[in-house]
Amino acid sequence: MLDDRERLHELTEDIIATYSSGDVVGAWRKFLAVANIHLPEEVFQQMFAGERDAQQIAADDYQHAHMLRPTVRWRPDLSALRWGPTRIVVGIGTESAGQLCDRSSRALAAALGIEPAMFPGDHIGFVGDPENFVTRLRDVLA
Repeated sequence: MLDDRERLHELTEDIIATYSSGDVVGAWRKFLAVANIHLPEEVFQQMFAGERDAQQIAADDYQHAHMLRPTVRWRPDLSALRWGPTRIVVGIGTESAGQLCDRSSRALAAALGIEPAMFPGDHIGFVGDPENFVTRLRDVLA
């Protein structure tokens, strides 16, 4: 849905190729750059550059082999969303401004002709601040 989707597709293929070549740290650096997510270097090192256990390896393998490409290339059926019986709420974390998830969510909301609902935290604010997230969610759904 984004104007730069072809470039995002190319960058995604580069991320996958980098990971597949064995450069896990490089792939994660590229992913975060594309997503416009900035982490302090020490946080990045702790999250992505240290020893990985079998579960982390399996999750990374799955993300790069099976999840990343279809997620980036997925296009919603806007007609079905507009005319379906369910109310659509596009939620955006207030700390996600400018990130790829923010841009994508705003594009979806605009295509549907609705205003996005702002939630506390980043794109996984429900994890970092579940109490405030659920309070806001109840307000939005009321």
